Amino acid sequence: MVTIRRFRVSDLPRVLQIERASFGPDSYSASTFMAHVFRDRKGLFVATEEDGIVGYALVRVGLGWIGMKRGGITSIAVAPAYRRKGIGRALILHSLEYLREHGVDEADLEVNVTNLAAQSLYESLGFRRSRILPDYYGENRDGMKMVLDMRELPAGLGERRREGAEAQAERQRSCDG
Repeated sequence: MVTIRRFRVSDLPRVLQIERASFGPDSYSASTFMAHVFRDRKGLFVATEEDGIVGYALVRVGLGWIGMKRGGITSIAVAPAYRRKGIGRALILHSLEYLREHGVDEADLEVNVTNLAAQSLYESLGFRRSRILPDYYGENRDGMKMVLDMRELPAGLGERRREGAEAQAERQRSCDG
């Protein structure tokens, strides 16, 4: 069963392993993660299973500008062996609940234009494509900014969807076993 909890400093080595496996040379460093943790200790979550940490989400809450408070998902990754089991969805939904609790009106994230699976997941949760970010991930590696109007999310979305993700993960385990 997938459990999502706040990051602990002792989680850093495993989070960095997942980060490197997911993003290779574009990975965040330990100091980048720790800077985020010390800026907002509550905005880094890890997904755990019996085997330990299997994913993470790094979330930010910005200041309200021009009457709208913005936030978003800075980074999210699931260990390769645990992908396509609902863990990424559960992390996103947990992150959206966190953003809602902090009064965020609009959430955003960036995704590689070639990562169609992630874009599809984000769109299934209500994110819409906003604009192309030329060379965002390096030369000739464009990003896509996606946004979500948090005011349109139904109450309790994260709780219901997290339960669904746990059931999906359980079904997957029974099929794998």
